[in-house]
Amino acid sequence: MVGALFIVAALGYVIASAFALRSLTQDEESARKHALYSLAGAVVLHGVYLIADLTQGSQMSAVHQTLTGVSFGLVLAYFIARNLRPGLDVLSAFITPVVLFFFLGSGLGRNVRHVSEGVRSALLPAHIGVNLVGLIAFGLSFAAALAYLLQERALRQKRIGGIVRRLPPLDVLDTFGLRSILVGFPLLTLGIVSGAFWAFRLEEVQLQSTHVFAIIAWVLFGSVLLLRLAAGWRGRRAAYGTIVGFLCTCAVVIGYLLRGASA
Repeated sequence: MVGALFIVAALGYVIASAFALRSLTQDEESARKHALYSLAGAVVLHGVYLIADLTQGSQMSAVHQTLTGVSFGLVLAYFIARNLRPGLDVLSAFITPVVLFFFLGSGLGRNVRHVSEGVRSALLPAHIGVNLVGLIAFGLSFAAALAYLLQERALRQKRIGGIVRRLPPLDVLDTFGLRSILVGFPLLTLGIVSGAFWAFRLEEVQLQSTHVFAIIAWVLFGSVLLLRLAAGWRGRRAAYGTIVGFLCTCAVVIGYLLRGASA
């Protein structure tokens, strides 16, 4: 039952991604409505799957459940953002594929062993929570950065119609991306610190690829913030730094899934 719900929800996100990309390339009201309704339908299916999975006793300490929460939280954060800031609805074309990526990763995460009893403590939910919300914030900043680069390139090529008319202005995308990083960076810092705490607690101090990518992501996002706030760094360079930083956080997730699945 749960497996069938997962497949149906995944197909819902595939369809929503297709409609979202169509709404980006076609200036039609019907395209935007189809993108919105298909994504809303996928969220409903996702919610049903999440409830069914929780009723089977899954916990947020399970990797697949954490990734399910990330994907669900990201799409909810998008809906909140588009209601608070008009004009961001077109970001669904960049966010929905990311949601699908994390959701499919949650299916792979079912093969990963659960967290051992030695690692569990009262602080474990906090560790998972800060990483979850941090990933959601970085997912939003990643979508804004992609949209910024697409908009900026179209403007440099003096294409003033089509996608340019549907994407938010550059300053809106730049500001939204900065605010998302301001939320995600402190949470990433807490996640790294708490992760190091458990590594030393279990005497697992060997440096692994996932740790390296997490540190690289922290350095990249920290550098982007520092250069933006202290040196007025904006635009294309900040967008590239944001994208690479987010890809590093995704590499952490992928590395953990692959390492756990083979353990």
